[in-house]
Amino acid sequence: MKRLNPYLMFSGNCREALHFYEDCMGGDIVTLQTYGESPLDIPAEHEGRVFNAEFRAADVRFMASDDLPDHGVTRGTNFALFLAFTEEEEQEEVFAGLSDGGKVLFPLANGFGMLVDKFGIQWMLARH
Repeated sequence: MKRLNPYLMFSGNCREALHFYEDCMGGDIVTLQTYGESPLDIPAEHEGRVFNAEFRAADVRFMASDDLPDHGVTRGTNFALFLAFTEEEEQEEVFAGLSDGGKVLFPLANGFGMLVDKFGIQWMLARH
């Protein structure tokens, strides 16, 4: 495993939240990709929503995005733990272990998978 980051999810106001955190913590939005820039086929009215972003302020680091139009988020549970891997085999083993007794939301494919473990914790696993 490379690193563990919190991943925050918003209902269309991710960009606003990131700018708020910039002001509060003096950090920077390191990356920001919209749904329109992503490989997903998304309705035109949602292309400006944030697909994936990273925020850093000193030792604080987290990732964030807006929810998909047909997936709502609930305040208080709108986060996941994001695990970044360098090795495919390790990613597959951890994904299999975490999904045992849980629910796979996005099967592991093309270096990314998402699940909720048997304790209700949401995980995103990506390979870089």
